[in-house]
Amino acid sequence: MIHIFDELIDSDYQKLIKETLFSNTYPWFFIEDITNSDGSKQKRSAFTHLLVKERNQNSEYHNLFIKMIQYCCAQIGKTNVDVLAGRSFLQLPLNLKDRMVDTAHIDSIEKHFVMLYYVCDSDGDTILYQEQEKSDSYTIQKRISPKQGRVVLFDGSYYHTAEQPINNNRCIVNYNLV
Repeated sequence: MIHIFDELIDSDYQKLIKETLFSNTYPWFFIEDITNSDGSKQKRSAFTHLLVKERNQNSEYHNLFIKMIQYCCAQIGKTNVDVLAGRSFLQLPLNLKDRMVDTAHIDSIEKHFVMLYYVCDSDGDTILYQEQEKSDSYTIQKRISPKQGRVVLFDGSYYHTAEQPINNNRCIVNYNLV
């Protein structure tokens, strides 16, 4: 299950989300290593904002995305959706010596699906792998380039990762849904 929707979210809503996340008032929090999901350390810093944690709303900014979650899930026939987790990420271009992709991961061991929303055009593709188990090597199932307004829904049991941006800021909203 991989669904990619472009321009599903109208341009006014896209603009509101982008202006909100790139405003001086949106509370971004620095994380030293965005790839530290399994103990590995690639030293790739970013900013994050926790919207929903363990099914509980953690931020008033979650309200901005409820309409998008409902609308996007309805496109794939999911009308009764629960939010496990939600967060936004802002990655700045890094002058990396190596071009390795970030560590492959799954967001939760609980059965779920992922909704990614790309806030702006950027480099730094999302890479979905065929594997549903941790592996020493992964087979690419799909690469998805960040494009403003693009929404991607996929089975959360598939390992996935991102490439670090080289040229532009990469900003996404990530929800884990059941």
